[in-house]
Amino acid sequence: MGILVDIMGLSVNIMTDKELLGLMKLYLGNDYMNIIYMFSVDTCSKIAGNEELTRIMDDADLRLPAEKIMLNKKYRHMHKGISNSYMSFLYMLRCKGLVKSMYVIGKTAKQTSKLVEVLSAQNEEINICGTYSLDSDENTETIVNEINSFAPEIIVLAIDTPDVQNWIKSNRQMLNSKLCVALCDIAEMIVIENAEPANWLKKIYFRSIVKMFLAKKYTENKKKERIFQTLLAEYNEKKE
Repeated sequence: MGILVDIMGLSVNIMTDKELLGLMKLYLGNDYMNIIYMFSVDTCSKIAGNEELTRIMDDADLRLPAEKIMLNKKYRHMHKGISNSYMSFLYMLRCKGLVKSMYVIGKTAKQTSKLVEVLSAQNEEINICGTYSLDSDENTETIVNEINSFAPEIIVLAIDTPDVQNWIKSNRQMLNSKLCVALCDIAEMIVIENAEPANWLKKIYFRSIVKMFLAKKYTENKKKERIFQTLLAEYNEKKE
């Protein structure tokens, strides 16, 4: 299903949203936990040359691009409906009846709260049964026990690299969940691009304009494109 391409030594899955939907249904029907990584330019900059992190990510069931910028021009426009950004995950959440429960783990309490708002807005029927942020005082054992008591279908990990890879490596075997989706280094992007405008802006019909401006600010980031191309060039040079 789909194809595999190499991005800086990492095998990346390229597939359509329809194919991803089929895999999500399969994963949510399993009796063990599958892992999906969604990685960005920032993720690539942090794992570049790190064989251990690359190996951990390669052990996942799927590795999907969180930004369209991650794919070269051949794959960016290869197929209508291709899964080429985190928006594909949000689309999955909007599919009625697909996901029933979710537990969200983030970097800070503020960011986690804002991310929960974005995820909840996709589908009000999904029960976000619990949250945890790394800046709290709770220890990992307590959180794992709480997650297992809820037994959520999906655990969303909105933690930066390398913390997210290490967290999964340490706790994967102890978690009672169907699927873990690691949103590597893109929580802030998701929150900003999908933030709801203030109520006064909604009243004067500026909602769509504001959201379009915020999305454009982050998706058309030429500086990030240059950074990624530099990373690719450095990686290819070391390979030769």
